[in-house]
Amino acid sequence: MIFYFYGENSFAISQQVKAITEQYQKKTGGSLEIEHFDMSSDPLSKLLNSLGVMPMFASSRLLIVRDLSFLKLDKTKLDNMLDMVSESTILVFIDNKPDKRSVVYKTLSKLKNAKQFNYLSQPQLMAWVKKQVEQVGGKIDNRTISVLIENVGFDQWQLSSEIQKLVSYSQSVTVEAINELVVANVEYSVFTMIDALSKKQIGKAIGLYQQLTKQNEPDQKILGAIMYQYRVLALCKVHEGQGSGWMKQFGVAPYAASKGQAIVRTMSLDQIKSAYSAIIAADMAIKTGQTDSHSALEELLITLGSGN
Repeated sequence: MIFYFYGENSFAISQQVKAITEQYQKKTGGSLEIEHFDMSSDPLSKLLNSLGVMPMFASSRLLIVRDLSFLKLDKTKLDNMLDMVSESTILVFIDNKPDKRSVVYKTLSKLKNAKQFNYLSQPQLMAWVKKQVEQVGGKIDNRTISVLIENVGFDQWQLSSEIQKLVSYSQSVTVEAINELVVANVEYSVFTMIDALSKKQIGKAIGLYQQLTKQNEPDQKILGAIMYQYRVLALCKVHEGQGSGWMKQFGVAPYAASKGQAIVRTMSLDQIKSAYSAIIAADMAIKTGQTDSHSALEELLITLGSGN
């Protein structure tokens, strides 16, 4: 049996693989016949040598293969490889960033057990958070869920970790506990910062920046996040009113897109372009030593807040 799990939602894929692994272990009574391959570093020969091998300690074998597309296989080689898979082998392919032009994607995505895992939409993410909290014995209301997502973003890995921490602290998750315990995600702190700048709330934006520096987040990382978020705003503006197809094309998560679409309603494309130019100028000034990064970022935030 061959599975192909692909898409940017690495958390959802990992949960699916975990479920298959646990089911396999329950059926066979152990993990002696489980093998993992990373084709970004493992030679193809290692995988080929394992495909046709009959199990020795169980009735079947489980092979988990990551990033097969890294090998750039042609159709003949891929078909020959799939033909080598014995009936007693369960083969799971994982690809978080599939190249849809590749032979690997075009072939494996047509399999019966192929499944795509995208980032969750905001309503889906909120429902997921509520379920996760309840599964570990906690309680949380929708307003508090929104605050948690505002701090962490759509990263289910970090959300899962923060949920465990919060419920361990108190069965009832509160906004106060989130503010005290949760480490804000840089990307989403920056998005809140940009939202404040769009409303000319420069003081709030600088306060958020100072909060990130207290968390020892590097200025270059913060500047990179600002640049990325303005790229998202530009995409939101260019595709305003065009549905959601462009999000998958450009790798923008639905949650980030929905936040960006709300911001760009009050902005023109020229304003976004001007802001992007200011960001590039700040980056250049830092890299050429014209100014220190802290001063450059604070001046950039003032410029962005004044110009929008």
